[in-house]
Amino acid sequence: MSAFRRFFSCKENNLRKTLKIAGQTCLLWVIYYAGTWIVNYFHIPLPGSVLGIIILFVLLSMGVIKEQWLSAAVNPLLKHLAFFFIPIAVELMQWGDLFIKKGHLLFLPLVVSTLVALLATGGVVQLLTKNNENSEE
Repeated sequence: MSAFRRFFSCKENNLRKTLKIAGQTCLLWVIYYAGTWIVNYFHIPLPGSVLGIIILFVLLSMGVIKEQWLSAAVNPLLKHLAFFFIPIAVELMQWGDLFIKKGHLLFLPLVVSTLVALLATGGVVQLLTKNNENSEE
């Protein structure tokens, strides 16, 4: 009798986990489609997915959506994030001739944007650590 109960208890837990992941994925899709709809309706020159990420960030920052409500669906996606870049890399291989001919034009913007990102990140980290040290004293 206990094996019978363990079998159905295991099935119930798997079903509960699957439904939880499906619900959380649906919440992410709703936010994505809301961003896409807003972009299309108001003719905003921004990809709908980017606006969806901004909406998600605002909702998480304001506490409207809790991180725990999305963790079961997001963690596997983050774990395999590198796989999402494979199609982009394959597509870039098809543009090899263009990069050979015009690649030098991309060098300066890449270097400048990388330096700006590094300096901005370093500045923010220094500012936050300075504020953190001041608050501890």
